[in-house]
Amino acid sequence: MFTRPLPKSLFTAENQILLDKNEVEDLEHLKVDILANRGLSQLLEIDPVTRLTDYPAEDKATADLLCRGDVLGVTQAESPAMRRLFRAIQPKSMQDCVFATALIRPVAVSGRKKATMFHDWSQERMEDTIVYEDDAIVRIAEALDIDKYEADMYRRAFAKKNEEKILEFTTRLGNHPKKSSIIEMLQSLSGFGLCRAHAVNLGRLIWALAYQKAHNTEKFWQACLKHCHGSYRRWVYRTEAKRVGIPVVTPSKSDQWDTPEFQYRKYGWWSTQSFMPGMYVRQLYMDKVEFAGMIANGRVFKGDRGKYVTFLTLGIGNGQYIDITIPRPFSYHDHDVVWGQGTIKYSNNSEYVQCYDSKGYRLENFGKA
Repeated sequence: MFTRPLPKSLFTAENQILLDKNEVEDLEHLKVDILANRGLSQLLEIDPVTRLTDYPAEDKATADLLCRGDVLGVTQAESPAMRRLFRAIQPKSMQDCVFATALIRPVAVSGRKKATMFHDWSQERMEDTIVYEDDAIVRIAEALDIDKYEADMYRRAFAKKNEEKILEFTTRLGNHPKKSSIIEMLQSLSGFGLCRAHAVNLGRLIWALAYQKAHNTEKFWQACLKHCHGSYRRWVYRTEAKRVGIPVVTPSKSDQWDTPEFQYRKYGWWSTQSFMPGMYVRQLYMDKVEFAGMIANGRVFKGDRGKYVTFLTLGIGNGQYIDITIPRPFSYHDHDVVWGQGTIKYSNNSEYVQCYDSKGYRLENFGKA
């Protein structure tokens, strides 16, 4: 591969060559990413025989599970954002899962809000959008009447904000009738997108895991407890496993006498079948509610105008979760329980509570408030 001697400084003690991705590209070498995925281990634990390509492309039980957002434990698809996405687009097949994995990326659906797209994501509506990196290559090749290799060089220029190469592309566009919309579309490529092949593999894995959850629930959760280490807190997976009859115990010798509060503080979960006491949602009036829930998942997001919003998923009972938004940065890592009041909102087949009052507590202090 190398036509001239390489400096010794590029070699490690293990005789490996140190080149970053940019140097590999400059030298026009082939870079292969080797990725590990816990989802594959989870799937093989459930069914070591069936190949990804052998799962049925359509299955009603699997589609129903995805449409209602029942994706906890499905590696690569269990985030609150993916859960809402599945509810929005109502997937009916493996191919819809492939589409969803690409659509959730920041680069997808340039030039419009994703929420708008969720209402109508037909093929006709997708003609002027970029979902896969491959879409950008096709648009560029068609606009300049060039081959896809050269088009990919321009795609990379937009992704890396190479101003010299972008100017060259703009000049070559000349007086193209869609010049402004093409450039606006390609400027979104500075976000992280997926090539179609990557999306296909992820989509197949998500579909296969969802299929197993729908048809082989107990084995699914047994494998999940062993392999799934997502963004949810430890009690979430164990609570879901208990719901399908899988015994969950703590390492404590006095497990059966320990209180749920004690077990949670020491291990991060509890072994009793009942949910943590004191959690609830109740209506105040009209669309206003009050709630108290165990923090299952969270994320702080900074909007375009510099305003922060905190998204939280709270557990209020076995298999019962609510999504809430707090219009400020909220240090959820320091808390176990969130109490609050807010307004029920609906968006893209999902319900959430928009808080106007909220407070976080450590579990041991919640009952004293």
